[in-house]
Amino acid sequence: MVIRKEHALALRHLWKLAQSNKLAQIADIEENVREELDFAGLITYPDPLHIKLTYSGMQLAGLLERLYELKKFTVTEQVSEKEEYEYRGLAIPDEWSDEWRWIGSEVIALLDSAHRAGQVGPYGRDVLMERGFARIVRDKATKKEKWQLTEIGEEVLKIYNSITPRIEIDNELADLIRRIPIGPAPSSQLPTGSHEEHLLENMRLIAYSVPKSDIFAFTALGQAVKKALTTGGFGSGIVLSEDLMISLWELVDGKEITEEALIALMELGYIDDSKELLPAGEWLLEAYRLWKEGSRKEVWTFSIEEEEVAVLKTISELWSKYVENPRDNIPTFEHIRREVIDKKVKEYKRLVEQYGRKLKEMPEKYRQIASHFMEAKDMARWYDENFDLWAVLYSLESFELIKAEVNEAGKEVFTLTEIGKKVLEDQERNTRDISSTGVKAITMCRKTFSAPNKEWFDTAVEEKLIGTSEPTHSGLMYARLAETIVRTPFLTKYGMMIFKAIPEKGVTVDEIYEMFEKEIGREKVRWVLEKLEARHLIEILPDGNIVETEAGKKMDMALSGVPTSIGFPLNPLIVRLLKALKEVGTLYVKEHKVRILPRNIEKAIKLSGLSPETFKKMFKVAELAGWVGKSSITSAGLWLLEAVELMQPKEELIGLVHELSPEEHIQTTV
Repeated sequence: MVIRKEHALALRHLWKLAQSNKLAQIADIEENVREELDFAGLITYPDPLHIKLTYSGMQLAGLLERLYELKKFTVTEQVSEKEEYEYRGLAIPDEWSDEWRWIGSEVIALLDSAHRAGQVGPYGRDVLMERGFARIVRDKATKKEKWQLTEIGEEVLKIYNSITPRIEIDNELADLIRRIPIGPAPSSQLPTGSHEEHLLENMRLIAYSVPKSDIFAFTALGQAVKKALTTGGFGSGIVLSEDLMISLWELVDGKEITEEALIALMELGYIDDSKELLPAGEWLLEAYRLWKEGSRKEVWTFSIEEEEVAVLKTISELWSKYVENPRDNIPTFEHIRREVIDKKVKEYKRLVEQYGRKLKEMPEKYRQIASHFMEAKDMARWYDENFDLWAVLYSLESFELIKAEVNEAGKEVFTLTEIGKKVLEDQERNTRDISSTGVKAITMCRKTFSAPNKEWFDTAVEEKLIGTSEPTHSGLMYARLAETIVRTPFLTKYGMMIFKAIPEKGVTVDEIYEMFEKEIGREKVRWVLEKLEARHLIEILPDGNIVETEAGKKMDMALSGVPTSIGFPLNPLIVRLLKALKEVGTLYVKEHKVRILPRNIEKAIKLSGLSPETFKKMFKVAELAGWVGKSSITSAGLWLLEAVELMQPKEELIGLVHELSPEEHIQTTV
């Protein structure tokens, strides 16, 4: 939905006529403006000569009138002895600049973020205040301020969410869609401000970044439409529309459609002569599903650090050596540790030689450890004091990159999964950190109005996940992993500390840094937040707010009684233990507990895939955390398992990052 000066003037004209029960002549509104408002769902045609506001159009025009009454000046309203509000109205549209947007996808994204977080984030305050959508709430006693959406801001978001956009694309607009990069990309690559660009945004095919629209991207619906038009839709006149989508859906559903519709679908390359779906038709069905059901509600992401890549590589190398010498090279914890220590010593020896006395010029993440290295006499002790191999192994397993297993000799060994092998293959070409932020810059575009902000886009470009105007092969792979891996939770001591400090809503990224930066360092805080988001326990919103996901809310319940003294209060092995115990136990619904008979413990050990020693060790940790009793899984343990389920996607995740691979193609003959 785009509302600029020309649209606001038209809405005001139609509003005034509606107050007198009059209809506007078509000639009253310039053709391009009329078409843009039509595609946005704000006007309708009662007959060929007249136009009027839709119900949503009446609501939006009414909100504008309320803002005009306030004018653009700041209003201070005392609502109680303790609090006062400061908010702003709008000048009449005659006084707006021609390029200023009252509403656009970037404004909707800010409204959505503020609504979800229960407060306006730092990147949305000026933008929303200027448009009459935000207010400052002042506590007169403490002089503290907080930012909230106004009633009008909330209403605008409701109106937007209630509208199903019109979809109608002719051959000229289709050619433009084919030429525009899929994004995310700099907005300079779009014909910004043009009539065609407004139509694309009003159809919700493209979206802009917050707060300044620096970056654009095709949305989930836009991606499906672009793919359909890239593989088909070649013709004259209307080549993609609601009617065509509905006809194709009815055909697939076994219903009769008109001969005219059938011929159109064939001529445009959506089905073949045997009425079988062609690739363009599959994408058109995906577009129909997104148009009817709406786009993705959640954002999925992924992260891995260079330190984790190094351990992944070490495990792979040990398995390669194992083929030649099984006795000495099997990747147990001790063998992995031995190899990693040797590599770390060589790495820091090179760093110290490179920087010499200029240690202050060394990157911050290496500096302190290098200082300790120069003083160390025992390299194994130096490694253990500065690195934590168990934390890395748990983290890798939590993203389904490795798995701890018991071999035939009863030893616990670590193996790479197929996913781990894919990640290692990519990292061997270009070893680097992959952040949740960088991956999210791709996956967030699958929503209705989301594009990554400039900072997130730059991060993705730096990590080689996005090229000049679209995701790279590597970026698509990590985005695909984000939407397909089986996550298990893992929290370090610091991870739990920061996670517990994040409420369901009402905190910003800056506030979390302020709480913990001095204690554990900015870089560690950043990576804790990256991992929490990649594990789908929190979501960092475009306006700088943080909210807990549904999984995060349930995890809060599970962690409520966990002592802070436990080093790794939650790891993938504990989850494997709990799942195995639940499978061999009996659920008591009223008590919200699972009882386990002692004779079934051996069966649980086998189901978990853990060694008896590791199972026993994890059971003790789970008992300390309050997730198990002597012969039961407690309510907290069941909440933990429920949180794990919520960490996995429940939505149908076909789209750009999947490219409708052969196994996912819709197998339909109609």
